[in-house]
Amino acid sequence: MIYLNNAATSYPKPKKVQEAVMASFSGPLVHASRTGMERDEDDILYVCRSKLADLLNIEDPLHIIFTSGSTEALNLALKGLPLEGGNVVISAIEHNSVIRPLKTLEKEGKISVTIVECDKNGYIEPQQFAEAIRDDTKAIVVNHCSNVTGAVLDIAEIAKIAHSAGAYIVVDASQSAGAVPIDCKNWDIDLLAFTGHKSLYGMQGIGGLYIKDGIELKPLKVGGTGILSELLLQPEGFPIHYEAGTPNTPGIISLYAGLQFIFETGLENIIEHKKKLYKILFDELADNPDIEIYSPKNEHTSYSNFCFNIKGMVPEEVGYVLEASFDIWVRTGLHCAPLILPYLGVEPWGTVRASHSYFTTEEEIYKFVEAVKKITIIPKRK
Repeated sequence: MIYLNNAATSYPKPKKVQEAVMASFSGPLVHASRTGMERDEDDILYVCRSKLADLLNIEDPLHIIFTSGSTEALNLALKGLPLEGGNVVISAIEHNSVIRPLKTLEKEGKISVTIVECDKNGYIEPQQFAEAIRDDTKAIVVNHCSNVTGAVLDIAEIAKIAHSAGAYIVVDASQSAGAVPIDCKNWDIDLLAFTGHKSLYGMQGIGGLYIKDGIELKPLKVGGTGILSELLLQPEGFPIHYEAGTPNTPGIISLYAGLQFIFETGLENIIEHKKKLYKILFDELADNPDIEIYSPKNEHTSYSNFCFNIKGMVPEEVGYVLEASFDIWVRTGLHCAPLILPYLGVEPWGTVRASHSYFTTEEEIYKFVEAVKKITIIPKRK
């Protein structure tokens, strides 16, 4: 099998991650403090937060809240901010984990939503966000990296635009955390959501939300915390105010091991490897008249997603042939990002997305290229 669906869930996981998760089940997954509120170097919750802070340039690790993934993190952010009665600006490259919470709030009459258009590769100039802001805009919520085309936006500039209008900047880093550099401090990000099972190499069911100091959110859930049990209301303070319930300790262990792998390998080395594979894809397929490519060629990209269609075939057909005839796994369809479709010109079927990882080899990429070339010569419908 050649696995090219890493934008959904990375595979394989580093050996370090596999070993750490298996080892975690040999003893009790309980820590005396339970919450990670103290800076305890023996607490896996704290050391994982600390490693995340190093990767994302976050000053206080305790301002990283663990969640089940980006969807929960974004729900916490969007339902916890004081947005009611205002406008929220989003982009056409957003994932449904942003679109659906906000459109639900809009349906309930609590907010209005403005959508900023993207270009044919999923890129958006920062100035377009400035032009979309209204007097009542309370937040810009933006995908750092498109999960469809891999286009990467200039978050630092968009954050400046948001703050100049007195609005929050909320960043969905589901695709970018572990794939491209992120600087929460110097980009002045207010809230950043991430998931662990993609480019951070952890298991499914773990992710988090960074909350900048000074920002208060309404908790998404309240309940047990393991300490301060005498209180009848949710305890205050980071991170306990937002982490009711039993933590996903195996998931946190897997995330920490994934972060260790990134630091040991070097983020720049990971990027360079994927960039090399990305170049092969464009060199081999860009000039084929039967292939439409939607990913940016050499700028504003994560070098992780190769998004395309074969003329005369719907994406599902291409995906089926790749899997059934060549044992190559890709992703086809809308990719949970319906707003981008008209800008790419791919309504209603979507696209084929091949997403490689650090573990993908050049040999596998060349086999994928040859498979795609063979599919292009299949007789097509008129």
